[in-house]
Amino acid sequence: MSNSEVFNLYGYKVLAKALSPSEISQLDTTDRQLTAQAKDILQQVQRSGSSLAQFYKTSPKQLIVVPERDDPTKVCRIEYLTESHEFIKRTLVPKLAKLIQDEIGQPVALFKDKCNAKNPGGGAFRPHQDVVAYRHFEPNYHVTAAIFLDEATQENGCLNFATNYKQLDKALFESTELINQQYLPVFPRYQGGALHGDIQEEVCKHLDWQMLEAKPGDVVLFDSYVPHYSEANRSQHSRRAMFFTFNLAGQGQYYLDYYRMKYEQYDNPVFHISTPSEHLASEDAGQ
Repeated sequence: MSNSEVFNLYGYKVLAKALSPSEISQLDTTDRQLTAQAKDILQQVQRSGSSLAQFYKTSPKQLIVVPERDDPTKVCRIEYLTESHEFIKRTLVPKLAKLIQDEIGQPVALFKDKCNAKNPGGGAFRPHQDVVAYRHFEPNYHVTAAIFLDEATQENGCLNFATNYKQLDKALFESTELINQQYLPVFPRYQGGALHGDIQEEVCKHLDWQMLEAKPGDVVLFDSYVPHYSEANRSQHSRRAMFFTFNLAGQGQYYLDYYRMKYEQYDNPVFHISTPSEHLASEDAGQ
């Protein structure tokens, strides 16, 4: 089975040692710089007595920070990485775009980015599909490149991917999308509340899961339809991972539009699908 056939069959693939030790070292330094900025933003907002939603309405183009659900001073996620650091913008993103293009045979454009800290004791992301968080923009197919700055293990909450989701009974599908000559399923999910965006349990109990451990320098590619999740971090150290999501270039350039909307609507639940941050959703959110 060829490399592209593996990706088409499962919706994910590991590119071992795709980044060099020097690139990972540069990313580690970059992450620490951005995380320091993120902590400063959280402290600034705390001192002001305002909210992050109010802060971003008046401070566009700042690094976007999402705090942990149980601690508003602890960084859960940072976004807008590409426009916040030259190494990411000039070196990393073009390299990742080339890796994805070589895999799927089509050019891609950056759609969004983030770094999840996955702090000790937290950071569980329940089973979900990324595509449902992107439906408010035109592209209907995305590929994410995940880069692990720390080794991802079972103990600290590595990724788990569903392996049989395309073979499930179609009665379990909410809908399908015709992508690259195959129909990819979209599964029913919970609407609103703490489970907002999670795949419904009736579907989850039919899914078979593959745990995917990874080392710094590995790049994991996965599309926006493959169900995935990660457990909480049970180690004593953070498990940092960067995620760069691309759409097909032929469907347009949306990175700046995506973040323009997020600055204006920071608390919109559509931006907080299956995330361990405190953003409870209304019943019709995400439609």
